[in-house]
Amino acid sequence: MREALLLNPFNASPEPAPSPAQRVNRRATRSTPVCSNCQSDDIVSHAVAQWSNEAQEWQLANTFDQPAHCNGCNGPCGIVWLPLN
Repeated sequence: MREALLLNPFNASPEPAPSPAQRVNRRATRSTPVCSNCQSDDIVSHAVAQWSNEAQEWQLANTFDQPAHCNGCNGPCGIVWLPLN
């Protein structure tokens, strides 16, 4: 299958599929998002996920340019990515 069955209607042109060299080694680069205000990892974000037939996984399609919400400090927050041990 060359064409994805589901395309994001907000993209003017479909993005090319990532080559195997562009894939991130998730085991070597483990990280977690935390609140930039209180460093809590109890954060949520509204997003749309799209199934990729090529990668056989759900991929983030859009976050609507909304700030994340931290349940720790109960408010909007920026996200900082910290490495996991």
